[in-house]
Amino acid sequence: MNNICPVCNTSYPDDVKFCINDGTVLTTTPTPQPTENPLTVNNPFEPKRTTHMGYAKADMGNRFLAALLDGLIVLALAIPGCIFFFLAFMAAYGREDSLTILFGLLGLLLILLPIAYQLLKDGFGQGQSYGKRALKLVVIDLETNKPINKSKSLVRNIVSCLLGLVPIVGNFIEPIMVLATEDGRKLGDRAANTMVIDKIEPFN
Repeated sequence: MNNICPVCNTSYPDDVKFCINDGTVLTTTPTPQPTENPLTVNNPFEPKRTTHMGYAKADMGNRFLAALLDGLIVLALAIPGCIFFFLAFMAAYGREDSLTILFGLLGLLLILLPIAYQLLKDGFGQGQSYGKRALKLVVIDLETNKPINKSKSLVRNIVSCLLGLVPIVGNFIEPIMVLATEDGRKLGDRAANTMVIDKIEPFN
């Protein structure tokens, strides 16, 4: 049996109850029986994509590129704050106390921008950071089958950031989890009960 959204006609596995596009309760339709095709040849070298809660594991190449794009965005957002910190240092070196305080405060405020983006990025729009949007990925809340909100994004990403503080091995934990697990869920995903999937075409 397949579940179909009566609004956008998207088909889902029978364990999914709500449409991730519009939240509509799915209706059940019989699954057509497959017919034997003597010309079909199984390719033993073709990679098998495993699923979790009816969703397929997202493409690893796209996830890497999305993370790279988001990293570049964080870097770009950090530049203004770093400039003001440098100006504050120069002012302190020249014993300009008022300018040191002014530039320091501006730098502190501006450096919050990349931090906020890193933590809340997956709650923008439809569960997509700008990097994930460019690579057609989306983060799904497995409790609701809908794109995650900013609170889920905060939990998901703050766990990853805290793991990154572990000396030497911290920055390798989450990438290893993504590569080694069948569903591609890192520890941040497990804490927030989320999953990165390839974007479904009717989903806007």
